[in-house]
Amino acid sequence: MTELVPRAPDVIRDATLYNLLPLWMCNLAENLPLIRKGLDAQDLPKRKEPAIVVGAGPSLTIYKHLNLIKRSGWKHTILACDKVLGDCIRRGLIPYAVATVDGSPRINAFYDRQDVKKHAPQINGIFNTLTHPSVINTWQKAGGKTYFFNSMLDDPGKDGKLDVKSLTNIMWLLTKQKGLISGIGNVGSFLWNISVALEADPIILVGIDFSEQVLNKADAVYFDYYVKLFLQKYKDDPNVAQDKAADMHQVEVNPDFVAPFTRLPYYKKGKNVRYLVNPIWKYYRDAFAMHIVSSKKHTINCTGNGCLTTEAIKCPNFEAMALNEVLKKYA
Repeated sequence: MTELVPRAPDVIRDATLYNLLPLWMCNLAENLPLIRKGLDAQDLPKRKEPAIVVGAGPSLTIYKHLNLIKRSGWKHTILACDKVLGDCIRRGLIPYAVATVDGSPRINAFYDRQDVKKHAPQINGIFNTLTHPSVINTWQKAGGKTYFFNSMLDDPGKDGKLDVKSLTNIMWLLTKQKGLISGIGNVGSFLWNISVALEADPIILVGIDFSEQVLNKADAVYFDYYVKLFLQKYKDDPNVAQDKAADMHQVEVNPDFVAPFTRLPYYKKGKNVRYLVNPIWKYYRDAFAMHIVSSKKHTINCTGNGCLTTEAIKCPNFEAMALNEVLKKYA
């Protein structure tokens, strides 16, 4: 099945770094005293068993996957994105770990809740050294165990030779050499990476859509970003900028999953599911795909939709399967 949307060029990544670096460096400066005496994410105890990575994609809610996991009696590892931590806890699913990659202060809302605070002492918190201080303070006050990692903002070396001027290398030194772990651009992919480090097998994905299922393109996460991008060229005609932004968002077909119900326009019973995607989601997908292929780690995508497909990732260690089938096999 032909994909309509290419991945975003590297210039998008560079623009993100340019725009967010001031915030990230302020966060790092405030966090440093805690980080330097804190725990290293690389020292998390191993989990040599099946692990479910819970992302925050729309399919998680549409398929009621958390309810399925709960009913299965799952006793193995769960790793949750910050956004869905509360949803897991409300269903009696207490993750082994939760992670935050983003530096925005808005992330604090996912932790500053009574149900999360109540169970924080049972959960390992894994935080980017660039995480907003309010997030870390909320977690630590609740008694959550805190592990830190450095994300790789650039290449710290080439051909086996260290680049001492690298941003990543400088952060590594400032943080008392806290582990360098690729965030792969988003928290869901990062948790897969942590699962590899924990030696989990297999790694089961839910809620990792890398796409959306909104009714109106203007409601898509990156729509306003693309409008602003095109306004630089079409500053006298905002309608053209909006049309160009809409062209960056296209509906594609997932070859791995057939809809068991009808929920138009993305689900029609008996037909392959569909999703709305743009080049930024494809950038995340392709970066994640490179890690899956090179790791040779058995990964099962049970998300039920999205652009992370077996056609896009052709390797023997990656497969797609309905979650209920996987739970029967591994729960």
